[in-house]
Amino acid sequence: MSPARWMALAVAVVSAASLGTSVYVMARRVAEHNLRERKVYFFKEITKRDFEFKGVPVHITDINKGAPDWVLNVSYGPHDLRLTVAVPGNPQLPDLLAHNDWLRVLLFAEAQKMTAAKLEEKVKSGEIPARLAIVTRSPLSGAEPGKWQDVWKSGWGYDFYEFLPESAGGGFHHDRYSYPTGKPDRQVKAGQLPPDTWQFQAASAVTPQTQRPNNRFTMDALNAAGWTLPVAAWSTMLLLASVAFVLAPKRRRAPATPAI
Repeated sequence: MSPARWMALAVAVVSAASLGTSVYVMARRVAEHNLRERKVYFFKEITKRDFEFKGVPVHITDINKGAPDWVLNVSYGPHDLRLTVAVPGNPQLPDLLAHNDWLRVLLFAEAQKMTAAKLEEKVKSGEIPARLAIVTRSPLSGAEPGKWQDVWKSGWGYDFYEFLPESAGGGFHHDRYSYPTGKPDRQVKAGQLPPDTWQFQAASAVTPQTQRPNNRFTMDALNAAGWTLPVAAWSTMLLLASVAFVLAPKRRRAPATPAI
């Protein structure tokens, strides 16, 4: 093998070692960043109409079931919450299945500096208290059911009713947001679903799967990669170039033309 090929082989070995090291360190840095900074969530849907939350009874009943003025009444201790049925379903379905297109009752928790599995474990053990909320999706006002309301995402409204503990006065805390528009890497507009929040995650439960918004993309994880990202990129290019040079077929010299 020619000296040039030996040199290219040496570059390939060094590049491969550099690539492996930088990718390993990059993966460690990004994983540590996500564990330290990224929020994790736990959700569990409640489908029953009668249950207890922190020792307080909750009852969900239909009023004028199946009629145009169909309403859900949520009784939480002495407090009542009335919700107009936004997307009527089959009134014959059991429990809350008739309202799956627009409403969910969710136990949830959020945390940082732990994995989702660890959060679920801590919620089940009671170490991290679960919260309870009703999330609803309302179509564009005046839209005809089954038509524009199913595709006009910018007109959707999301309401969040969190059940407050008795120590905080009980009742419900209400927030309302609209469907997020624009690109995920742009600043969120006022009044739209804020990214990386429990509300954003909960909204997906009442949004058709093909219409669910993307969480905002941030450069935080890439910034955490630091020097490893450019080193990995250059190492990859050098490795490919040097391997291609080593494996390239030898150039054949044209036979000398005999003298006449």
